[in-house]
This record gives sequence, C-alpha cells and structure tokens, in this order.
Amino acid sequence: MKLADWKKLLIPPVAIYAVIFLFISALIGAKIDAHGLWVWIVTLGISIVGLYIATNYVKPKFWQDGLRYGFVWLVILVFLDLILTVPFTGMGYFSDWRSFVPYVLTLAFPTILAKKT
Repeated sequence: MKLADWKKLLIPPVAIYAVIFLFISALIGAKIDAHGLWVWIVTLGISIVGLYIATNYVKPKFWQDGLRYGFVWLVILVFLDLILTVPFTGMGYFSDWRSFVPYVLTLAFPTILAKKT
C-alpha cells in the first residue's frame, strides 16, 4: 500500500458512509423511526456489502495490507461519525454497542479477505 493509493484509502469509507447517511436521512425525511432494530440490520447489511465491494476494489495481497486499509478506513469512518453523526445524535451514539459493530467489520473484512498472490 502506497500513499499514491489515496483513492483506495479515501473512496471506500466515504462511499459507504454516504450510502448509509442517505438511507438514514431518507427515513428521517419520511418521518420513519430511524432507531429501530430493522434500520440497524439494514445499515449493517449496507456496511457488509460495501466492505466486501471495497475490499475487492483495493485487492489487498496480504493480511497486513488489509489491516492497514481497514485501519485507515476506520479512522475516516470515526472522523465522519464525529463531524456528521454526533451533532445530530450526541455522544450517546458511542454508548450503544451496535455503533461499534461496523467499526470491527471495517478492520476485519479487508484483513480476512486479503488474498495472497
């Protein structure tokens, strides 16, 4: 992984976050409760599909590369949550264990799915 791969570092987490943000925004706009279990399951599904696509996009060759991508993506996602989610939900967002599942998956997916060539 090189710094020249900035697109691979930036595009996947921003795209995944944008899709989830738009989904939640649409629910709020339609006056649908965005705190239901089904909403969390759908957003988790979006995260899983997004991380699978992102991992295939970056194609980490070794688990160490996958872990590096996952870590950078994790930092970006936490940053986006801090500046875009917390202002609407408060820091209580981080007190729910469900908030951390996508973070764990963000580290796990590119690490586990890395392919040795």
